Amino acid sequence: MRKIILCAGFISIAVAATAWVRQSSNLYIGGSLASTGVFIHNGSAYVPVKDVAAALKLTIQKTGRGLELTDAGGANQATGVTGKVGDILWNGYVRFQVVSVTRTKDYTNQFTGDNLKVTPNKANDDLVVLVCKLKNGLKSGVTVMYPGGETALADDQGQSFAPFLGMSADIPSRGVDLLPGAEFSFALTFEVPSTAQIQDLVYQVTEGGTGTNGADKKKFRVSVKQ
Repeated sequence: MRKIILCAGFISIAVAATAWVRQSSNLYIGGSLASTGVFIHNGSAYVPVKDVAAALKLTIQKTGRGLELTDAGGANQATGVTGKVGDILWNGYVRFQVVSVTRTKDYTNQFTGDNLKVTPNKANDDLVVLVCKLKNGLKSGVTVMYPGGETALADDQGQSFAPFLGMSADIPSRGVDLLPGAEFSFALTFEVPSTAQIQDLVYQVTEGGTGTNGADKKKFRVSVKQ
């Protein structure tokens, strides 16, 4: 689990590394506004920890060592790069986005080209369909495999559901070759009880041609609450 340990309620940022702070009361992280509460004290710039935590999608915890910024959810959940539907997430390897979430009783595949109609195996269950995008963020080509490494849909009771495989999987190919900057779309389809309250998608990329290389790729955890 990712942790950032802090010894006080504010983060000190070296003026030499961020000279622009002298003229501005704003802090930007990755091009996005993270805080408007920056101030200068004895030549150093300071920003509230809560603003940094929110910008990095982390939570603040008080420990015996001070303050810690940790992944939301704690140590008992599969963590990694977190976000919500619509966010474009980056794990140092690929960019991943959950474009839409649909809960339905039947679904027609749109990326396989076969227009196969998929229905739940149990009459009272629902289908949850997550349309996703993957984009190669490297300077070399890669092959990504479906559905990936550790991939599951979790509900609010801690139960998890595996995606449909085989003929029901909605993807252009089992292994998709991506040139630098190339992307493709696919859908992850899950069967869940009609009473289940879905909460998070955990998705991990697997690279083709290298065995279980996907195991060392940071997972994505996307909030898909409806």
